[in-house]
Amino acid sequence: MLSDFRADARRLKAMPGWRGMIWWMLDQSFWVILTYRVIASARGTVFHTPLRVLEKVAEFIFKSYVPTTATIGPGLVIFHAFGVIINGKTTIGRNCTLYARVCIGNRFPGDGTPVIGDNVTIGTGACIFGPVVIPDNYVVKANAVITPSSLKTHAPLGTSS
Repeated sequence: MLSDFRADARRLKAMPGWRGMIWWMLDQSFWVILTYRVIASARGTVFHTPLRVLEKVAEFIFKSYVPTTATIGPGLVIFHAFGVIINGKTTIGRNCTLYARVCIGNRFPGDGTPVIGDNVTIGTGACIFGPVVIPDNYVVKANAVITPSSLKTHAPLGTSS
């Protein structure tokens, strides 16, 4: 957990506009990521279930839902975490960047969830639903909606429109 959070912090420090750790600690995104990392580190122990109560408190306070049952690799950066929603069965790779109001989940109960590769950037308002795979180094544009059916009827991932 601590090594993943250190990777999150290292990645943020390397970005343009970095203003220092104190400035980041004043940002809601810091607390969303820290809460996820701390509670997720308890997965598989008797402490995870009681700590999930804190996950719900964090959801209420931060107005974003990053459940500790989701698998998120190190190096996560969230800009403006308000409104970010991630399904608990989602997998997100290393060094991913999320912007405000991103929604990653299933289309209906029982449907599959997305698998997001490494070094993926997901723009503001983007929605990724269903059992789709977003490849490494991909940029999901702001307000894009990606579903399995949209992948079949539009240009393949990795092409620009």
